[in-house]
Amino acid sequence: MTVNRTTLFLVALTLVDLHRRWDPSDRVQRVGLAGPLLWSGQDVVRGVVLVGRAIPFPARGLDAQLGRLSVFTFQYIAIDTEAGVTPEEFETFVRGEGVHLPLYPGWRWTLLRGLRGERTGQYLMLYEIDSAEQRDRYVTARGEQTELARLFWARHPEAEVVLARWRRLGTFGELPTLFTDYRLLADNPRSTVTPGPRYRDRPGEEPVARVVGIHNLALRAGVTEEVFDRFIAENHHRIDDYPDWRFHVLKGERGNRLDQYVMMMEIASLDALDVFYPEPDIATGEAAEFASAHRDTKQMYEEWKQLASFSGSPQIYTDYLAVAENPA
Repeated sequence: MTVNRTTLFLVALTLVDLHRRWDPSDRVQRVGLAGPLLWSGQDVVRGVVLVGRAIPFPARGLDAQLGRLSVFTFQYIAIDTEAGVTPEEFETFVRGEGVHLPLYPGWRWTLLRGLRGERTGQYLMLYEIDSAEQRDRYVTARGEQTELARLFWARHPEAEVVLARWRRLGTFGELPTLFTDYRLLADNPRSTVTPGPRYRDRPGEEPVARVVGIHNLALRAGVTEEVFDRFIAENHHRIDDYPDWRFHVLKGERGNRLDQYVMMMEIASLDALDVFYPEPDIATGEAAEFASAHRDTKQMYEEWKQLASFSGSPQIYTDYLAVAENPA
C-alpha cells in the first residue's frame, strides 16, 4: 500500500478529533482551510467528509458519537382482530412477556402504535441497530435469518413459547411481515432529545413514552438521489428542531416494502407534540413564533422543497406513540 501525504493528513486529523463533538459551524475553521464541501452519500456512510480532500467527519448516530452509525428497520405489525384480539390485550402481553425475548447483540426494538395519520391504531416495530454490519450478521437483504441468527435462536429455546404466544395475537418482526431497512443520512445532535429509552414504565422511575413520526418523502421529477443526499449532507446543520423534538433523515436501502426516504421525528412526549401540533397539520402560535426566530431553518426547508416533498400533509405519514420497548 502506498501512503501519500493526504492519507497521512487524514489519519492524523482523525486521531486528533477522535473524541471531539463535531460542530458544523467550524468545519472549515478548525483546520484553517477554505473550500467547498465535497460530500457524497458514500462519504457520509463511511463517516468521512472531504474538504480540500482531507477533513474527517464523525459518523452521526442517535448518540452523535464518533464510530456509530445506527441503521433502522421498520416492521409493519398487525394484530389478529378477526380472532378478537384487542390492542389492550396485545400491548399487555408485549410489555409483560414480549419485551423479555432475547435480542441480537447491538439491536433494540420499540413497539409503536399509530396515533394519527395513515396507520392510526396500527403497529410498527422500530428496530435500531448499531451498524449495517451488525444487522447483516443476523438478517439478509431479503429479510431471512442468517446461519448466525439460527444458531442464536437455537441457544434460546425458551423463547419459542413466548414467540408462539405473540404469533397467536398478531405478527412478529419476521417474514412475511412487510419491512424496510434504512440508513441514517442526518440527524440533529444539538437536539434536547437525548439518547435513551423510547418507552419506560418502571416503579420508582419517571415514565417515558416518546412520539415517533414517520413521514414519507419523494424526490421531484429530475432530481437524483445523489443531488438530494448531497443537499442534506451540506445543509442539515441549518435545522433547529422544536424543543424536545429531534429529526432524522433516513434513506431506504432494502426490504419487501422499499420506501425511498423518510423524515423520522422523535419527540420526547405527547405533550411536547401538542405544544406545536395538537391536531394533524394544524400548527400553534408557538410553532409560528419558533419559525420566525429561526429563519435559516425555514429557508433551508424552502430549498428542500425544491428537491423533494416535505414532512406532513399532503404526503403519507403516521405519528406513533411508543407503547413497549425491549429494555436491553
